[in-house]
Amino acid sequence: MKELIKSFTLKNNIKVIFNKTYGVKVVSVRVLTHVSVISENSNNAGISYLTSKFMTHASKKYSSKELAKAVEDIGADLSWDADYDLAEISMSFLSQYFNRAIEILSDVILNPEFDKEELSFEKQNIVASLNSRKDSIRSIALDSFIKIFYGDTAYSNPVLGVKEAVLKITRYDLIQWHKYSYNASNILISVAGNIDEDIVKESIEKHFSTVPCGTKFEKPIFSLKHSETIKREIKGKFNQAYICIGFPAPELDDKNYMEVKVISAILGGRMTSRLFVELREKLGLAYEVGTMYPLRREGSFFAIYIGLDKKNIDLTLKKIDEILKDLCTIKISSQELENTKTYIKGIYAMSRQTVSKQSFYYGWLEIVGKGCQYEEQYLKKLDMITEEDLIAVAGKIFSQKSITVVINPE
Repeated sequence: MKELIKSFTLKNNIKVIFNKTYGVKVVSVRVLTHVSVISENSNNAGISYLTSKFMTHASKKYSSKELAKAVEDIGADLSWDADYDLAEISMSFLSQYFNRAIEILSDVILNPEFDKEELSFEKQNIVASLNSRKDSIRSIALDSFIKIFYGDTAYSNPVLGVKEAVLKITRYDLIQWHKYSYNASNILISVAGNIDEDIVKESIEKHFSTVPCGTKFEKPIFSLKHSETIKREIKGKFNQAYICIGFPAPELDDKNYMEVKVISAILGGRMTSRLFVELREKLGLAYEVGTMYPLRREGSFFAIYIGLDKKNIDLTLKKIDEILKDLCTIKISSQELENTKTYIKGIYAMSRQTVSKQSFYYGWLEIVGKGCQYEEQYLKKLDMITEEDLIAVAGKIFSQKSITVVINPE
């Protein structure tokens, strides 16, 4: 399948990547943009989320009801998403309706209608969602950790934004952000499905070559400084406690990115991971335990999170320290490494089963600068990792200054 990935460029320089599949005649098309949370600031945090969501509500050609009917009439699914390093509008449908679907999708991209009354309602929904995060002990712990870790950078805020900024966003702001986000200089189109390449080229050229050029995305440079160990205790209204411990970790372009993926799986990726077995099964210290290694263009982090009883906080912190030291000094068995690689390969294969997932992953790799050809290198890099590689990288990661957030019941 991978050798069938092709690319071409429209007259306005929009890049299109196409992955031809066989079997069921279904197609997924995604329009992705570089402009997302990474481009926001404290005054407009949440605008990428709000802009992408509104674009699927209505356009100048289709009212909200008309757009819903047009999509339903061809049995399609129109959706959107926004994250730290990309935002997107996507559509999945039967191959026979490709031209009609592209017409609808292009109108959504070119001519969104940002209704003032709907905007006011939607902003209140977002504020309610942000407030609800305060009812989740896990969200409080992770949000607090991320805020400390990323400081004043755009990555420090939730994708939803922050209440004060969201309430200030106007219709004019959305229009301007749309012009910046979804112009021909910043978007990529990713297509996957059982459809002829000639049809893809002709239809997308017809409907997307009129997307105007605009201000080109410039990746901000984050200056993250972690020169001291930080431990922050927060009094909570919950019956249980929660811990989040994190360290600086490689971004996507780092040569050790794959090693940290493996380390994450060994420590907390599955039911047989070291943290789960030691802290939950053997010692009964945790209700919930796992690891996080989010993919970021700029600096990322490796975090361990645990839900537990207050009485177990000190012992759990001690045991985590022991587990991390073991990983940095004691050679990993060949069987554990092989099992972990098999687990990662399984997750990798299952995550690319549908054309929707394929259009996402190939498009995502292009947007973040890895290129869809990285798919061919991914498993090869995984197979090459040795026990010695993991000890070396673990030593670099876990010898750094850590940030610990503890939610302690009042």
